[in-house]
Amino acid sequence: MLKRCMLSELSFYDTGKAAFIGLHDDFIGSARLDNLLSCYVGMLSICSVSDEKPMLFIASDHEEVGSESTSGAGGSFLENTLKRMFSDYDEYMQMTRSSLMISADNAHAIHPNFPSKHDKEHSPKINAGVVIKVNANQRYASNSTTISRFMDSAKSINEPLQNFVTRSDMGCGSTIGPITATRLGIDTIDIGLPTLGMHSIRELCGSDDAHSLYKILVAFKN
Repeated sequence: MLKRCMLSELSFYDTGKAAFIGLHDDFIGSARLDNLLSCYVGMLSICSVSDEKPMLFIASDHEEVGSESTSGAGGSFLENTLKRMFSDYDEYMQMTRSSLMISADNAHAIHPNFPSKHDKEHSPKINAGVVIKVNANQRYASNSTTISRFMDSAKSINEPLQNFVTRSDMGCGSTIGPITATRLGIDTIDIGLPTLGMHSIRELCGSDDAHSLYKILVAFKN
């Protein structure tokens, strides 16, 4: 007798609310910090700047599954929206070439039990500053120009920064930064907030890092 086998996927879901944890509320513990935390900080930032300061916030869908959708970074939504803002093509091109996109996605903080997974010179720590991500194979879109502009903004308000480069003998993840930079031709930097337990049902970030990113974005110069 043949028996029918039913296969299904099992997904774990944390029903607990997000919370500040630690002796002095140093950490944020929550599900889906990657990447709702960056979305929250970005939205808060754009609501905190003057109407005269040109700034656009976008949160794309499907980043964890490749971004190839109508609402993902590989889709046409952002490009079409920007083009509709300019009736003249030359003005549109001037805008893109004079703009900077900050691609904010969480970064892997060094794990105390697995420090060998990081290069010792590129080991992001929680509550030690926003992480600048670099990859020679363009898995991250950061370059010398965009990095210097971001560093200048952080330095102007005395906010610390950290650097991250994946070990050369390990694979490197990516973000929507290279996708959007390729599609639009806008200079881009990839940054992130150090995170432990990324993609687990409950992740851990630093409350100081989130506030630091907010301050850097608000202080960013045109």
